[in-house]
Amino acid sequence: MGLILLFAPAICAERTASRPSSIALRKRLHVNPLITEPDTLDFEWGGAFSTGGSFSFPTTLRFTPQGPHIYWGRTELSVSFDSLANDGTATHFGDRTTFAATCVLKDGEKLDIAFAPTATVLLRGDTGVRLGGTAIARYDVGRSSTGVTAGWTSASHPSATNPGGTLDLGAGYGYRLKASGPLAHLTVHTNCLWEKSSGTERQVSVFEGVEYQITEPLAIDFSAQHLNVWGGQMDHQVVIGLTFSTGKLHRP
Repeated sequence: MGLILLFAPAICAERTASRPSSIALRKRLHVNPLITEPDTLDFEWGGAFSTGGSFSFPTTLRFTPQGPHIYWGRTELSVSFDSLANDGTATHFGDRTTFAATCVLKDGEKLDIAFAPTATVLLRGDTGVRLGGTAIARYDVGRSSTGVTAGWTSASHPSATNPGGTLDLGAGYGYRLKASGPLAHLTVHTNCLWEKSSGTERQVSVFEGVEYQITEPLAIDFSAQHLNVWGGQMDHQVVIGLTFSTGKLHRP
């Protein structure tokens, strides 16, 4: 498998772009592997700091079981949540947890395609779950990586802050600076996300950043997020992320 080497206000749709699951997904278009290698555990942790004073600490855990089947060997299981969040008035655990199963449908030399059913459990404020899925396609050539996503989620209990349906379309591009040497550890990347939820206007957000691969299992990422550049209430965030891979958990 080729290498595929984050509080905007009230409305749920306006906050989607900063969710930990969304951050992890965007990086898969140009930095991280599409899924973790079989029999390995990946841990992503970071901090997203808004110029408005709010902050969150997004966390994602990912594991791909070892096996010969598409559903057990090419499907990654993950859970994403905010380990700590502040909305400007109080600090608490995140208000939702997202579970996903990312299945690689095509594992090509340059083109990879995956689909990820998702379920988000609302823990505070709104109730119920959001169910949906995301299609992911990535194309690698040389030191460049380009990817697109298309996702849909719907609410079991829609409300003013929990839209009945949300469609999002994303695109990303990453470029590793050199094939070898110190600059080969640096990948610059950019993303754009278009969102439309029922009962709200469309929103477009833009992201850019750079990742430094410190060692093979450890990387750090610095990004800027410009949420709702078009539509909704604009918010700017600085995101620092750390990714660690355990390597193979079981030795032959």
